[in-house]
Amino acid sequence: MRVAVVTSRRVVNSIYRALPLVELRRFGMDVFVDDEGTALSAGQLRGYDVVHLFRYHDDLTRRTVRTLRMTGSAIVWDNDDDLTDDHSRTLTRRTNAHVTEMLQLAHVVTTTSPVLADLYREWGADEVHVVENYLPDDYAGERPPRGDGIVVGWTAAGEHAADLKALRIRPTLERLLAAHPEVQVVSAGVQLGLPSDRYTYTEVVQYHDLARYVGGFDIGIAPIADSAFNRAKSNVKLKEYAAMGVPWLASPIGPYAGLGERQGGRLVADDRWYEELDRLVRDARARRKLGRRGVKWGSSQRLRRNLDGWHAAVLRAVERAAAGAPAQVPAAR
Repeated sequence: MRVAVVTSRRVVNSIYRALPLVELRRFGMDVFVDDEGTALSAGQLRGYDVVHLFRYHDDLTRRTVRTLRMTGSAIVWDNDDDLTDDHSRTLTRRTNAHVTEMLQLAHVVTTTSPVLADLYREWGADEVHVVENYLPDDYAGERPPRGDGIVVGWTAAGEHAADLKALRIRPTLERLLAAHPEVQVVSAGVQLGLPSDRYTYTEVVQYHDLARYVGGFDIGIAPIADSAFNRAKSNVKLKEYAAMGVPWLASPIGPYAGLGERQGGRLVADDRWYEELDRLVRDARARRKLGRRGVKWGSSQRLRRNLDGWHAAVLRAVERAAAGAPAQVPAAR
């Protein structure tokens, strides 16, 4: 079976959502990856049994998909964020219509959460498969020697500035720094604005450096406010912390609900962030115990051990294409 994957390396989510399909070669599939999207304009996708597209929904993509469907290719379309939520402010009315059309053209839609799956079904997707984000097999790094200090870290995109404000994380961390001279705070992606020489901000950490960066934490945090956007997110941040033996604290919202000490961390109510941080800072034994549990869970969350979901989605798309599943949208205008 020949599979074409169309994505963009410039979108970091592609590391979780598109590039993993290379591993389908383990099932004997011939996988071609276009990580710049040039195959769409070059007409290089004809003849593939399956074409997987990550997020693309522009005019060229929709025209190409219609042609590919007519020539027998199975279409899998993937998106992993709730672009309809006001929090993201990225979905115009026109884009809304284009995304809807892609959902209805695809033989199978893949996404990260039941929340997004339900949303996409409402928008007309005929069949949706939930496939979680997993850690690439090369996600690894050496943890630096532990010193006397305790590093509290947060890796997050700039979109989490709203969570920073809603959950009052900045004053919480200011209080923590004042109470514990041994504590340092670091963040990547989201600027915390802490007025302390024990705070370090890094604008961008490339993914190939992420494990090493996270490995420098003694505690990882993942605070998210209760919003539609956050309820639809992935839990991969906790996997990244856990796999490096970093105990984590997270909000009991959406992707993190139901996780806890067995996965290497604890859930924190909105008004308990200082108390739970203070508790974990003071308890080195608990940090070590949670770290060991996290490593065990993280090892089970590697892509190589979780390919069945992707494999099933691809096979189902081929089955539906062979059966002549119709597109659910009107002919191109």
